[in-house]
Amino acid sequence: MIDDRLLDHWQRESAARARLRSSLPASWRNDPRPNMDAVRELYVEAMLRLKSEPAVQPVAIGDDDR
Repeated sequence: MIDDRLLDHWQRESAARARLRSSLPASWRNDPRPNMDAVRELYVEAMLRLKSEPAVQPVAIGDDDR
């Protein structure tokens, strides 16, 4: 029996990265500046990380403990 969980995980992650790349504005996707491809990939990875983290409720400044 073959465990396909790792392959399934990789395929989901790859598809999520592809969706994020395709959702970038055209100006980002076609930017010819040096190192822009690295900037795009860092952005994609950061967005994936943010989406995978649990939602954190912001704490109001000056909460009253009463």
